[in-house]
Amino acid sequence: MSRNDQQQLFSFFMRLAIQLGEKGRLTAPPNPWVGCVIVKEGELLGKGYHCAPGEPHAEVVALEQAGPLARGATAFVSLEPCAHHGRTPPCTEALIESGVKRVVIPLLDPDTQVAGQGVKRLEEAGIEVLVGVAELEATRSLLPYLHHRRTQTPYVVLKSAMSLDGKIAASDGSSKWITSEEARADVQRLRAESQAILIGSETARLDQPRLTVRDLPASQPLRVVIDRRGRLSREGPLFDLKLGPTLVFTGQEVTLESVLQELGKRGVMQLLVEGGSELHAAFLREKRAHKLSLYVGNCLLGEKGRALAPGFEVLSIDRAPRFELDEVRRFGQSVRLDYLLASDAESLAKSSGV
Repeated sequence: MSRNDQQQLFSFFMRLAIQLGEKGRLTAPPNPWVGCVIVKEGELLGKGYHCAPGEPHAEVVALEQAGPLARGATAFVSLEPCAHHGRTPPCTEALIESGVKRVVIPLLDPDTQVAGQGVKRLEEAGIEVLVGVAELEATRSLLPYLHHRRTQTPYVVLKSAMSLDGKIAASDGSSKWITSEEARADVQRLRAESQAILIGSETARLDQPRLTVRDLPASQPLRVVIDRRGRLSREGPLFDLKLGPTLVFTGQEVTLESVLQELGKRGVMQLLVEGGSELHAAFLREKRAHKLSLYVGNCLLGEKGRALAPGFEVLSIDRAPRFELDEVRRFGQSVRLDYLLASDAESLAKSSGV
């Protein structure tokens, strides 16, 4: 097999491992959603993904499927295997005991408990380790996890529904419904991918939102409200703990940085900011957002409609922040536009490192 053919084959199996890992995106946090496939002479012998904390890791599931045939095989794992004892034993030991001859990974795990130790342990046991295969795809898949482990703060996604002329509500404040039913169903998925949802006190007071995940196999996210003046009534769905946990930040000293630090300590890898407009403006102004997920409906709300971020001022076009269009998806008569901030877009195009 030529070197080029081997690279293509390795990339194919790594992408398969990444796709398997995505099956655990909603249930694996606070652990990373990792997939693994065991291959020998081009034949797929075992596959698996990490389903939930305390459950077997992807490598163990795949190795159990492969059984004795794993000896001399290659393991493709979508993130560096762990070498430490946590809720489960080290994955490196399972790989070593199985007799695999090679482990292929896209990137190192920036978690301080791993951070290259998995590769070191495998190489000490005489196993060949290749790093960097399908790194771009793996980084894209694991971006919230990687960001959290590197910074100890959440990956921030600003979400909003808007009209064709960029308004998030009509002049009277009404906004139900700007987007299609299919788009609103996709919002449930976006919520399920997030460990916390953040809104401001005015949005909480006026909309009385539940901020829950419906019809998906995911834990209810932490519902977070910034209420600096402490004026929010402790009644309504946000304070019905049967629906989910709620955290309220109060006090004039509350800052976005302090909120992100606290949520990071609580294991929130992805924070979904649902509004309102003042909160969106604050995140944009302070450059605390990493991704914009904009649902655009097929309506116009006119000159007096409410803007996405009215407190965010741009003096001239040459000072306007530019974002990298990452993905466009259609949901009925609406579309979802995902934009990455420049720094995150660049991180997808170069080595992740540790």
